[in-house]
Amino acid sequence: MARLELRRLQKRYAGGANVLHDIELSINDGEMIVVVGPSGCGKSTLLRMVAGLESISSGELFIDGDCVNGQEPAERDIAMVFQNYALYPHMSVFDNLAYSLKNRGTPKDEIARRVDETSRLLGIASLLDRKPRQLSGGQRQRVAMGRAVIREPRVFLFDEPLSNLDASLRVQMRQEIRALQQRLNITSLYVTHDQTEAMTMADRLVVMNAGRIEQIGTPMALFRKPATRFVAGFIGSPAMNFLTLAINALPGWLTKVPAETTEPLKGELSVGIRPEHIMLTSSGSGHMDARIELVEPLGSESLVHVRPNGHETRLVVRHAGTELPTAGQLTGLNLQGPFHLFDRHGQRLATRPRLADTTCPMES
Repeated sequence: MARLELRRLQKRYAGGANVLHDIELSINDGEMIVVVGPSGCGKSTLLRMVAGLESISSGELFIDGDCVNGQEPAERDIAMVFQNYALYPHMSVFDNLAYSLKNRGTPKDEIARRVDETSRLLGIASLLDRKPRQLSGGQRQRVAMGRAVIREPRVFLFDEPLSNLDASLRVQMRQEIRALQQRLNITSLYVTHDQTEAMTMADRLVVMNAGRIEQIGTPMALFRKPATRFVAGFIGSPAMNFLTLAINALPGWLTKVPAETTEPLKGELSVGIRPEHIMLTSSGSGHMDARIELVEPLGSESLVHVRPNGHETRLVVRHAGTELPTAGQLTGLNLQGPFHLFDRHGQRLATRPRLADTTCPMES
């Protein structure tokens, strides 16, 4: 096991702007940290800097208290699992697993023992004589993980390892990776653009945007109390809805309002509402009326896309009723909260209750 510390890491390319800005992150022994964000946010670059595959422009990287900025990748005792598996196509599964041990001069009997142990751990013991082309995607991913596990590294790095798998296999493999990480208790840094994957696998989440860390915390902490509008819209599936409201004309259903801030609130604010906190009702009987534009049946529930009267934004409602509404139908919307308020810069606002109606809960 190992502790990772990233202190004010930056990445600059010659003639270009910074792609990573003052990254501060501490990863504890045995912890699974998942870095999530949209394509181009810098998460894979960050992972490659930790691995030693990208140089650090400024800042310091520590592993167990030792600064490793100048160390080569092989010196850092880190194992990395890539999205393209990175298996040697001409080698058997056994030889792929044994490759790093042979390079280290490990005795043959020790290699055989560790290959056997690792292959049993990952359920690939019956595949040791096969070549990668004879394996399914899930089997190849297990072999790739085995190559990392067999080295007994201090740190695991995962670079979107499930992106090439189909949806059902992704679910299975993310469960297997998480179970394996917990069993081995190895410090792990995992990168993905899939927020569902991130939520289900992480001890703590790191949400990145445009080369910066937006927020760090447990998955449920980020879901319940996002620090920025970006985090609020990125964490959760379906994504949070947003309504833009004028500061001087807040509606009665908004039972908590912005508290005093150091900067005077002007113009507009964004109110975030999760799809499960909006209820369909009969037209004219809710907080606002809307027209249904699209219905997506998902079995036990449906996603209903509506356009509220007087608003340009389309909202998504998670509807658990057995009777499906139809596109074009008028409906009422009951907005039940909790609500999330953000200023014009996208920062979360503290709130205070209205004096009249406080029946609708809000997180602040």
